[in-house]
Amino acid sequence: MNDKPKVEASFTELMGDVKRLNNSRINVYQDRVKSISPKKQAQAPDSMLDYSTISYQNLSEIDESYFNSGIQKRQQKKIRQGIIAVDDHIDLHGCNQQRATTALLEFVDHALTSQFRFLIVVHGKGSRSDKQAVLKPLVHHLLSQQPMVLAWCPAQPIHGGNGASYVYLKILSNE
Repeated sequence: MNDKPKVEASFTELMGDVKRLNNSRINVYQDRVKSISPKKQAQAPDSMLDYSTISYQNLSEIDESYFNSGIQKRQQKKIRQGIIAVDDHIDLHGCNQQRATTALLEFVDHALTSQFRFLIVVHGKGSRSDKQAVLKPLVHHLLSQQPMVLAWCPAQPIHGGNGASYVYLKILSNE
C-alpha cells in the first residue's frame, strides 16, 4: 500500500485566477492619491483637484522645496536640475493672490487631465513687494495642499531661478 498523501491541487491550478503584473513596480504614491479611480476621472473630468481643502493660514511657514518620500534620490536630482522635459509652464507675474490662486489651480488641473508631469510655475522673487514675496509662498502653499503634487523646488537659472518653481505631478494611469 502507498501511504503518500494525495496532492490535492497543483500550484498552477491554485494560481489559475492570478494574473501576471505588467511591471514589478509598486505604487508608493498610492496613499497620497485620494482614491480617484480612472473610472471616476472619465465620468467627472471637470476637476481633478480638491478645492475644498485650500486654506491660507501660515503662508510664511511653507518650505522652499518638497519631495514626496516615494520619489527616489536620482529622480529628485533630475527634478532639481531641471533636466526632465518640461510639459507646460505658467507665468503669474502681475497677478494678485486671488487671480494667482485661480490661475494656478486651473493650470495644475489642466496639466493633470492632459497627463503632464513636469511643470514650471513662474511666480517671481517678490522684489517689488513691500515686505516680502507674496506669490511664491502662496504658490508653494497651494501646491502643498494638492495630493497629486509630488514635488516642487526652485528652478534653475535658465528657467527663472528663485523666481520660478519646478512642479512634479503624479500621473494617473488610464487602465
